[in-house]
Formats: sequence, C-alpha cells, structure tokens
Amino acid sequence: MSALTALKTILNRQTLHNPLILRATQRIVIRSIANDANRQEIRTLEDLSKLKSLNDVDPELIKKLINERTSELNTKNELDMLKGFEEEEKKLRQSPLKRFTRPLWIFLLMSSTVYLICHYVWWRLEYEEKEIAYSHRVGELEAELRDLLAHKSEGEDTILRENTRNRPWYKRWFF
Repeated sequence: MSALTALKTILNRQTLHNPLILRATQRIVIRSIANDANRQEIRTLEDLSKLKSLNDVDPELIKKLINERTSELNTKNELDMLKGFEEEEKKLRQSPLKRFTRPLWIFLLMSSTVYLICHYVWWRLEYEEKEIAYSHRVGELEAELRDLLAHKSEGEDTILRENTRNRPWYKRWFF
C-alpha cells in the first residue's frame, strides 16, 4: 500500500482537479499495483493453481511460467536419458562376454544335437550293415553245415559198413 500512498501524494501535488481523471488514474494505479502483487505472489504453476480464477493474471506471466516448467522438465528428461546412456555404456564395458554367453549356449546345444543325431544315424547304418553281413555269414555256415552233415552221413554209412564187417557182433553192440 505504500505505492498507493505515494501515488496519492503525487496526484495531490499536481493540479489535477478533475474527478474523472483522478478516478481513472486511481483505477489504473490500483490495477497495476494488484497485478504487481499478483506477479510477486505467483512464482510457480502451483501458485496459479491456488488462485480461484485466472482472469486477473497476465497471460504473459502464465506463458512464462509454463515455458520455465517445460524447460525444467526437458532438462530433467535429458539428464535422465544421459544417465541411462552412461549406465548402458558401463554395462557394455564391464561384461563384453555376457553378450556372447547366450548365443554360445545356443550354438553348443544345437551342435551337440546335430552331432548326436548324426552319430545315431551312423550307428544305425553300421548296425544294419553288420546285421546283413552276419545274416549272409549265417546262411553260408548253415549251407556248409548241411553239406558236412550230408557228407558225414554218407561217410558214416560207409565207415559203419566197413567197421561192422571187421568186428564181431558182440563188440558192435556193447562198444
């Protein structure tokens, strides 16, 4: 209110006697003082939210507060983004091997699976090959056995006939 009293003393010193001019100047001064008071009270957007209406507030002040808050948030977001980049770089520097562990495990599992499948196929083919060879060998041995049995039975008949003629009957029965 000291500004109001200063204005009154200035107006009283001047020779303005017209009541209309006095009232108009008082209104202008009171509004400017009120705006100055509002400007002094309003320093943040939170102060604006406390007001009942924004009619008496200068739009330039609102724009200025919004721009200040926006720039604060932008700088904060940029700092957070830079901190994130720094953390990622630290992680990459600390453990370059960690990037390759999962692909390495996948490669090992896939290669061991391929090896086991190929080994099984190779074993199965070798088994079938041996089975075929053994079946041929069994066939040959059976044929040889049949031939030997046929020759043996023919040979035994001739040997028995020869032995039976040379030995007496009681030796043929008991021995």
